Amino acid sequence: MYRLYMKLLILGLILIGVLLIQIYYINKNKETFQSEVEKALVAGERKFMQGQDKYWDVRSQGIGAGLVTTKPGINDWLKLDEKKELKKYTPKIGLEQRQIDKGITNCRALTKCSQLSNNNCGYCAFDKEFRFGTENGPAADVCPKDAWTVDSKTCQELREKEICSSVESCGDLYGEAAELCGYCPTSGQAMVMKKVGDKYYPKYGDDTCNAEGHGLIPGDKCGKFLKDHPCITPYYLSGPHSSQCVEKLWKNSKCTDKTPYGKSYEELGKSIRMPYKEAGTIMQQTNAKTRSTDYYVAVENSKFCFGDSDNINPCDPKYSRQGIPHPECLKKEFQKAGCNQKGTGYKLLYANNKSGMWNDAKKQVGQISKYSKAQSAWNRLGFSYPFSTSTNLKEYQETMKRVYSLTVEAEDYDTRKDTSMQCLGELPPPPPPIKAGDTVTKLVGDVKYEGVVIRLKGANCEIMWYIRTDLTNGGIAKREGTSLEEQKQAWGWDGIPPTENTKLTTTYNKARLTLKKSCSDNKSSCKMTCKDKIRDMLYRFPRPRDCIVGDWGSWSKCSKTCGGGQEVRTRKVLYPARFGGAPCPTLENKRVCNTTACMNPNFTDKKCDETRSGYRQSDYRGCKTTTKSGKQCQKWTSQTPHKHSRTPANYPNKGLGDHNECRNPDNEPGGIWCYTTNSGKRWEYC
Repeated sequence: MYRLYMKLLILGLILIGVLLIQIYYINKNKETFQSEVEKALVAGERKFMQGQDKYWDVRSQGIGAGLVTTKPGINDWLKLDEKKELKKYTPKIGLEQRQIDKGITNCRALTKCSQLSNNNCGYCAFDKEFRFGTENGPAADVCPKDAWTVDSKTCQELREKEICSSVESCGDLYGEAAELCGYCPTSGQAMVMKKVGDKYYPKYGDDTCNAEGHGLIPGDKCGKFLKDHPCITPYYLSGPHSSQCVEKLWKNSKCTDKTPYGKSYEELGKSIRMPYKEAGTIMQQTNAKTRSTDYYVAVENSKFCFGDSDNINPCDPKYSRQGIPHPECLKKEFQKAGCNQKGTGYKLLYANNKSGMWNDAKKQVGQISKYSKAQSAWNRLGFSYPFSTSTNLKEYQETMKRVYSLTVEAEDYDTRKDTSMQCLGELPPPPPPIKAGDTVTKLVGDVKYEGVVIRLKGANCEIMWYIRTDLTNGGIAKREGTSLEEQKQAWGWDGIPPTENTKLTTTYNKARLTLKKSCSDNKSSCKMTCKDKIRDMLYRFPRPRDCIVGDWGSWSKCSKTCGGGQEVRTRKVLYPARFGGAPCPTLENKRVCNTTACMNPNFTDKKCDETRSGYRQSDYRGCKTTTKSGKQCQKWTSQTPHKHSRTPANYPNKGLGDHNECRNPDNEPGGIWCYTTNSGKRWEYC
């Protein structure tokens, strides 16, 4: 199989070689044939030219020369006159015609206008040829009078103008035309140009070119000029204009939307029927109007100019009127605060450039002005809350944030209801009944107290207060960190009112409290349950616990049999005082016993008359030495433990002396008495 392929390959190469050799010989024979033909043509042309020379020798004698006869009716000649009408013409044959033909030959040999110099030659701009003739026209040809001249300068002008007249666009400015002609963009024509300074202007006075002050454009700058100035065209004063012109005007206006005024560049260019500068001014005004102080004008023109109005901020102070930001700004901030379109406030901020929108917007500002400043309570009777139909952006933002937060955080239901309708357009759920563990507030004068309900007793709540706010100056005081004495004086405990802050109590009826936050008994929640809150408050602010003691024990045996002994009794502490509670009372009590004086056995007993006689028992001279409560009497001559003025010297004949027996020297209404030896009790009746 391989050998077969090799044989076929060799055979193919041989055929290609034979074909190439054949082509070579064919071309060689063809070239020889063409050369022979060309030689024949050259010889024929020479013979033809020699014949023509003979013909022109005859023709040089004038029109009709060479004819045998020129009989009328047989050889009629026609010639165009100056009005380009055919007229009969009878040629004259003679020496004069020969001179004319010679002049024609000489004039035809001219190539430059500068060669026209009193030689009976002229230039016809119509066919761009030099002809024999006079200033009235060519002798043997026809040329429009305004295209004929025998003056070299006029010839130059006509010739240059003719060259420039053939230029239709910048692409035609090459060769001789590029040297002579400049393009006038406002007329769309080329004109013979001359350079004045660094610009080019029409060379001849009958050519004019406005060109918007640019003059004629030479060929080397023409293409770039038209690219840089696409609006300078023959239609620059009337339109329509090219898409390139519209695009440049739009770009120069600093607008960026790709569909100006909702149209393509080409569509807009075709529709414009005004000078391009006027169109450009309108486009620049469109951009300028995006900075208008009229919000809706700025929005409309921004959509034209940039395709959207994202660059227009309705809250810009320049759009403010009548003491408030623009209604579109208020509407935006209203929703930004968290409120929605169902709110009664939103319905007053409809805006959209409708009549009356400013008055309605001011009405909404007035409705929420009550909440323009932070307050600790929004339902204080007799309190004058702020009211104004004017505001600024920052104040409105803060007020609307406060309105939104009060829809759920306001302590009183009326405030929650008012702000919910303003912001959300729906009523909030009514507050649940107060229960133990709930956080409540109470307004006492200008001070608001906040606390936790510890327990309920019927319709009454026992509350642990833990914070207070002075509504006059905003001052806040917390119970946390205060001493037990301060808590006792200013705060109290659940069921225990403060000792000095008498306006506040710790027990109130439910109806007189405001529920701030309801607790939950859901233990699965991460929040504290009602019981947790109660325990927390009792742990943080424990109630003071007084000392508790047991009952008195029995009296001990008297320490003396006579002369005044002592009996003692005691009691134990069951619970010591804690958290500032009352300290324990005395745990030991003593009393006098066996007060009868001890007598010397050798002495007889004194006889005492215990009769209580005289005015108010003032004549009593008995031997009683203890008070009704059992306290031992102090001697009348002693000044301890009690100093006194009832001495024997001051009250003579009253039974006083160096003894401690009961008497009534000063006529006390209760009868006999004495000073006691107990420092805690000055005197008592006996």
